[in-house]
Amino acid sequence: MRTKVTNHFIQKYDLNLGTYYFYENYFVAEINEGEVINLEKLSDLIPIVLEHYGDGRPFTYISDRINSHAITPIDYLNCPLISMENFRGYAVVTYNKAYEMSIHIEKHFAQRPFFYFNNLQDATDWSKEVTTLPQ
Repeated sequence: MRTKVTNHFIQKYDLNLGTYYFYENYFVAEINEGEVINLEKLSDLIPIVLEHYGDGRPFTYISDRINSHAITPIDYLNCPLISMENFRGYAVVTYNKAYEMSIHIEKHFAQRPFFYFNNLQDATDWSKEVTTLPQ
C-alpha cells in the first residue's frame, strides 16, 4: 500500500544555521550565506526532525542552496538521520553550475539516495515519489 504524500506545510523554524520548512514527508533547508555545516551545528535541528518524523513516517531532506555555504562531507557518515529507517534520502537544489562539482563529492559520502536538481519543484516531486515507495 502506498503512503499518501502531500505538500502539506507544517511549520517553519529559524535556527542558527538557517531556515527550515517542514512538510508532511520532507523538510527544506535554506542555510545562511557562508555557513559551514558540521554535526555540532545540527544539534538544534535533530530534535525537531525527531519530533516531526520520529513516528516512522517516510521523509527526505531537501537542501535548497539559494545561499553559498559548505558542508563537511565526512559528517554524512555520522549524521543522525541515517540511523532513522524512515529517512529516504537527500536532495540538493543548486542554481549554479559551479557548485555541481562539490555536490558530486558530497554524493560519495551520503549513505542514502542522493540527488540534485536545478529547481525546488523537481526536488519536491522526487521526494513525494521516494516517500511513497515501500521500504
